[in-house]
Amino acid sequence: MDDKKQSTKRREPDGTTLTVEEWIELMNKHDPLEQYAKKRKKEKRKKGRQERKEEKDESEDE
Repeated sequence: MDDKKQSTKRREPDGTTLTVEEWIELMNKHDPLEQYAKKRKKEKRKKGRQERKEEKDESEDE
């Protein structure tokens, strides 16, 4: 029975235990795929802003 209880919890470095849900949330914060997606989204927004600025500059030159 102890093994079953232990399998549903994860140990933190300081010795505290996490529920499965807490552990999943913690792992999702550090998920490389999620971080990659956030980075790509940020780059896409930045590129879009830059393109809009360039278009605005070009229209002002005319």
